[in-house]
Order: sequence, then C-alpha cells, then structure tokens
Amino acid sequence: MGQAHYLVAQRGTGWFILMEKNRYGPFPSGRSGALTAAVQAAHQAGKDGHDALVSLRAVDGTERTVWSFGTDGYPPRWVERLRIVAPMPRPKRPRPAMLAPRRPEPGEVP
Repeated sequence: MGQAHYLVAQRGTGWFILMEKNRYGPFPSGRSGALTAAVQAAHQAGKDGHDALVSLRAVDGTERTVWSFGTDGYPPRWVERLRIVAPMPRPKRPRPAMLAPRRPEPGEVP
C-alpha cells in the first residue's frame, strides 16, 4: 500500500499535524498532544498496511523522523500516557415551574 506520512509542525502559536494536503489542529496540549495524536494515527495506518511514519519539523525548517511503524515500539516511551476518563454525570437541572408540583402556601389547606 501507500505511505502515510504525518508531519507535526508549529504554525503561529499552535501545533498541527499535516498529512497530504490536510491540516489537523491546533492541539490544546501543544507539541506533545500533536505528536501523540500523530503516532496514534500512524500506528493505525500501519496496521492497515501503510508505511507509516511521524516526522517533526523544527523551527529552522528541518524535519526528522521521530516514529515509524514496524521499527519503533507502540506507544513510544516519549508519548504521554493515554488517559481514559469516564464522563462526568450530567447535573440534574431544576424542573421548570410549570412542570414542578405546586406546593401549598403556609397556612393554605392543600
């Protein structure tokens, strides 16, 4: 199959993943978040049969390969550990006044 090349680069104040003619990001967790996402995507592309690699573009424009499928382990040691967080339960909202049961006023007979 083809090659899947994920390039992590900084544009302005954000970090992005560039692949083919698409740009993904900016990532709120910066460079480490973009690298983590790129490695995850490249790993899946590698499992699908592509030659997958992740490169990092330095400020001076030079690129270096930081991870490649089949050569480097997954997840790499430098990738932040993935956290699986259960969603927080939704807070209970008060019922609208027209649906709430009417409470008798003090001194009123129900």
